[in-house]
Amino acid sequence: MGKHPPSAPASLRRGLRLRRALTFGTLLLAGLAVPLRALPEAAKPACAAAPSPEAVLRLLNATRAVGAVCHHAGSAAVGAPLRWSASLAAVAAAQSQDMAALNRMGHRDSQNRSLTERLAAMGYRFSAAAENVAVGYPSLDEVVDAWLESEPHCDNLMNAKVLEFGLACSDARSGGDPGENRYWTLVLGAPPRVR
Repeated sequence: MGKHPPSAPASLRRGLRLRRALTFGTLLLAGLAVPLRALPEAAKPACAAAPSPEAVLRLLNATRAVGAVCHHAGSAAVGAPLRWSASLAAVAAAQSQDMAALNRMGHRDSQNRSLTERLAAMGYRFSAAAENVAVGYPSLDEVVDAWLESEPHCDNLMNAKVLEFGLACSDARSGGDPGENRYWTLVLGAPPRVR
């Protein structure tokens, strides 16, 4: 995953990070191709100790409420609050575990299924769906910041059509720094519209 162009003027990006930092008590800067700084082992919890659905909801909904500029010359997009979906979390967990087992990041699983095929296999019916994946970010804050810096990933996060999400991470068993081999999957969706 290469470094994507900044999604907003630096002052606006700093403002978003600062507002999020004040809300969540931490300011972490992440770039998609920037090496992650070394953190003490105690600061790198295993994915088993990943944030709770409530913590993820607070972070993503605060981000959507503040808004983000996902395009160079675009205006800030604001999204409605999301709700947690156990079904989408299961799809996200399966993809993260698959990527960690294969030690490669991608939107297709080991059976070469796309997101829509994986959702169908889980019985999740939808009117909209999107997926963000990442590797090498030790914390939720860092991976969300990286997604906000990437135009297509930011578009997915701020998409007004999605109403619910599931998020998971999985650590590859290969050696290396904890967090360096951490695979993240965010699946966003909306159930079919009732007519």
